[in-house]
Amino acid sequence: MGLKQPDSGLLAPGSNGLVAPTRVRYLVLLAACVLAVITYAQRVGFAVAGPYLKDSLCLTDQDIGYLMTAFLVAYGAFEVPCGLLGDKLGVRHLLTILVLGWSLFTGLLTLVDWLPATVAVQLSFLLLLRFLFGMFQAGGFPSLARMMGDWMPAQERASAQGLIWMASRAGGALSPLLLVPLFDLYGEWQTPFWLLAGLGLAWCAAFWPWFRNYPEEMPRVNRAESELIRAGGTKRTAGHGHAPWSRMLRSLSVWSLCLAYGFGGFAGNFFVTLLPTYLRDHRKLTEAQTGWLTALPLAFGMISCLAGGLLSDWIIRRWGNRKWGRRLNGSVGLIVAGLAYLSTIWVQEVWLLALLLSATFFCNDLAMGPAWAACADIGGRYAGTLGGAMNMMANLFGAVAALITGYLLGSANPSLVFVVLASSYGVAAVCWWGVDVTKTVEEP
Repeated sequence: MGLKQPDSGLLAPGSNGLVAPTRVRYLVLLAACVLAVITYAQRVGFAVAGPYLKDSLCLTDQDIGYLMTAFLVAYGAFEVPCGLLGDKLGVRHLLTILVLGWSLFTGLLTLVDWLPATVAVQLSFLLLLRFLFGMFQAGGFPSLARMMGDWMPAQERASAQGLIWMASRAGGALSPLLLVPLFDLYGEWQTPFWLLAGLGLAWCAAFWPWFRNYPEEMPRVNRAESELIRAGGTKRTAGHGHAPWSRMLRSLSVWSLCLAYGFGGFAGNFFVTLLPTYLRDHRKLTEAQTGWLTALPLAFGMISCLAGGLLSDWIIRRWGNRKWGRRLNGSVGLIVAGLAYLSTIWVQEVWLLALLLSATFFCNDLAMGPAWAACADIGGRYAGTLGGAMNMMANLFGAVAALITGYLLGSANPSLVFVVLASSYGVAAVCWWGVDVTKTVEEP
C-alpha cells in the first residue's frame, strides 16, 4: 500500500503526520475587535459632542436626553430583526450594509447647520438621524455574537467576547481623547464627525472582500482548524427554520439573561450618553477634565471586559462548572458596581469621583464577556436572535433611563440619578442567578 497523502491540511510530513490547525479565526476576531472600536468611537462621539450641540443649537438637558432616547429606542427595537437576519442569511453582507449605513448617518448629522436656525426644526432633524443611526447599529453586536458562535470554539468564546467588548471600550475611551482636541483644532464639530464616519467606510472596504460566514468557506482555513471550531460549537447551517420562540419564552435562563442585561443597560448606558453633560454642566468640570473623566471609566472597562471573559473561561476549565463560570462575574460584579455608583453622591474631589466612576464601569464590564458567551451557549445557532433580544432589552431599558436621567438632571436634586441607577444594578445582579447555560433553546 502507498503512503497516504496529506488531506486538506490534516496530514503532513512529520513525526506524527499531523499539522496544527491554522489560526484564521484570530484574524476574524481581530476584524470584530476593530469594528467594536469603531462602533463605540462613533456612539460615544455623539455624547462627547453633546455639550457642543447644546451651546451651538441652544438645546437643553432634556433635549439631549431625547436624542439619546431616539438612538436607544431604535437600537432596541431593531435588535431582534437584525439578529434574525444575521442567523438566517449570515453576517458578511449584513454587517457591511449596517456599518455603511450607521457611518453615513454619523456624517450626515453635520447637515443640521444647513437647516433653519430654529430649535424645533434642528432638533427634529437630529432625532430622525439618531433614530436611523440606532436602527443600523442595532445589528452590530448580535451579528458579532453569531460570528463568534460560528468561528470560535466553545472553550474560547467568553475570552473572544471579552476581547470584543474590551475593544468597544477602547473605542469609547479614545473617542473623547481624540475628538475634544479635534474640536479645538477645527473650531467646530462637523469635520471631526466626517473623519469619524470615514473609519466605518474603510472597515467595510477591507472586510467584505475577505470575510466568509463560515470557516469551511475560507480557503486559508485547514480542516484541523475547522474541526476544532466545530467541536462543541454552533451547527454549521446556511440558514435555519423559524426561531424557537416557544422554547425561548418558556426558558428561565433566557428571561434571566435578558433582564440581567436589561437592568445592567439601564444603569450602564449613562456612561455613553449623558455622562459628559453631567460632568460639565452639573459638576462644573473643565472641557479637559470632562474629556478624560469620560474616557477613564471606559479605559477601566477595557481591562475588565478581557478579565471577565478570561475569568469565566478559567472557572469552567478549572472546575468544569459552566453554570457558575458564566454566572459569577455578573452576580458579584454588579452589586459592587451599584455600591460604587451610589457613593459618587457624597464625593466632591475630582480624583475620587474618577475612581468611583471607574470602579463602577469596571465591575459593570466584568459581566460583558460571560453575558455574550452565555448568549451563544444558550442560543446555539440562534445566538444572533437571542443576542438581539438581550441587547434589545438593554437598550429599551437604557432609553427609559435616558428620559429619567435627563429629567432628574434638570430637577432640584440631580443626585437622585445615581440612586436610581445603583438600584438597577442590584436588580441585574439578582437576575444573573437564574442564568443556566447548560440548558439551550435548540431542538433536543
